[in-house]
Amino acid sequence: MSEVNESAIHGIPDASTTIKGKVELATDAETAAGTSTAVVCTPANVASVHQYQSIFVPASAMTSTVTNGAAFSSKEFATNDINMDYLAFDTTTEEFAEFQFPMPENWDRSTIKAKFFWAPTDDTGDTAKTVEWEIAAGALSNADTIDAALGTAQVISDTELTGESATLHVSGATPAITVGGTPALGDLVHFKVSRNVSGTDDYGADALLFGCWIQFKVTNTVAVW
Repeated sequence: MSEVNESAIHGIPDASTTIKGKVELATDAETAAGTSTAVVCTPANVASVHQYQSIFVPASAMTSTVTNGAAFSSKEFATNDINMDYLAFDTTTEEFAEFQFPMPENWDRSTIKAKFFWAPTDDTGDTAKTVEWEIAAGALSNADTIDAALGTAQVISDTELTGESATLHVSGATPAITVGGTPALGDLVHFKVSRNVSGTDDYGADALLFGCWIQFKVTNTVAVW
């Protein structure tokens, strides 16, 4: 017996935009597709779709540190005149760059992750070498001391690809990064990026960082200021 007939038997019509009645709950896949007009979403469905967001921070938005700072410049890829800003990180000395912004107000204030967009600088034909990228973060509230310790840095290793200096490299995600301090909504979160040359990094030339992609979980409801 169909659902329509069951509804008629029990005197409960199917719901519509104008009639209260029986409804079918959406699956997570139906919620994500966003095309059905015959099912109803639950809060759990919505959370499954809108659980994470991300922010990309380009090299041009980063500042080289005064102490052991990575060198900022731009590179043009000649065939199509594609220009990319970058920070060049040395192969022997650990160099740093920093950036900061208030995290979006729907951030759940828990751990975050990062990916790195980069390229090598030479074309030696050796694609077995790896570069290790490192990132740490700390949260600052109103009246906090700016010169505060960041949270524990996390590292991700990425392997040089075929095409080398002409090929965009995108690392995997770092392990979960704990933001130092006690993160609160509206805090300024400060990030420090480096190349972890003291680890298993064995690529023997500068690595060019084009930007950093930050992913975070959202659960908080944003209130008007």
